[in-house]
Amino acid sequence: MERIKEIAGLAAVTLLLSLLTWGLTSSYLEEYNLFSADPTSVTVTEKTGAKGLFTPPSYYVRVILPNGKESQILNRISKRQMMEIEKDDSLSGYSSGPSNFSTIHDIVIDSIFYLTGILTLGFFAFCCLVATVLSFPALDRLEQNRSYKRNVKPKRLKREKREKREKEGKGWGIVSVILLFFLFFLGRFGWNLVQKLLPFGKTDTDAMIFDRYSDVTYRKYQDSIYELTVSFEDQDGHNIQVIKNVTRNTYQQYDIGDKMPITFNNANPYDVFVQATSFKDFFQMNMTWEILLYSMLLAVSAFSGWAFYDSRLKKKWQKSRNQ
Repeated sequence: MERIKEIAGLAAVTLLLSLLTWGLTSSYLEEYNLFSADPTSVTVTEKTGAKGLFTPPSYYVRVILPNGKESQILNRISKRQMMEIEKDDSLSGYSSGPSNFSTIHDIVIDSIFYLTGILTLGFFAFCCLVATVLSFPALDRLEQNRSYKRNVKPKRLKREKREKREKEGKGWGIVSVILLFFLFFLGRFGWNLVQKLLPFGKTDTDAMIFDRYSDVTYRKYQDSIYELTVSFEDQDGHNIQVIKNVTRNTYQQYDIGDKMPITFNNANPYDVFVQATSFKDFFQMNMTWEILLYSMLLAVSAFSGWAFYDSRLKKKWQKSRNQ
């Protein structure tokens, strides 16, 4: 009876994870139906950068859709495209209808979150399916018999040690892949911090605020959004437009038409920082879930690195002791 309950529970979990995987896959294909999308060229009407509190800038353009109307959303492009493209230039992408358009960067960035969810849920669903199949009595007895035969073979201890090392190697391999994923986000955070603290290669100026946006949320695990859209001239006299994410304190100090003192990176004028950050701004930045996430990723990465180093030291110590 207990075995039946176990199999039923695993089967239910497998079915649930499979449905979630299918639902996420269907949602992705519905939003980005690449099979029906055709290569399309559109005209750029506006380009703007977006600069977060803790990350380097991202780059966007507004375009004329295939139906002749201006898009209400911004399309993501690369840094290289941002530096080369100008207003009224053509931009290549994909469209599945006259009222929509996506660049390859839109598809890739959104696909990262979709595909991560699909692969994660799919992996767990597959693991549960394997566990369900192996839980059947006949297969369970077969596996026990095979395990018994393996255990009675000569040199069992040496083989078990080798298998243990192989399992540890696979485990550290999985950990390494996860850490690389973590370090990608930590690298962006660290690079932004370095750019902010560097005392050279930057220019101080006043930026005109021509738009404001806020989304105050009271959800427990979600940060509120405060954005000021600013415009200024870089060293070459080009007009630069940036949507700057700011703290609540900074947002409340400025209105449309005001000038805000900023610092921009000479090598990349879309890399904008607000001058004269106060203690209140610093406190509000460090009370966000985003900074907590970076802190957790840093702690996990540091602990994993220490654990790997410690395990290597123990292996060397045991090897020298056996010799």
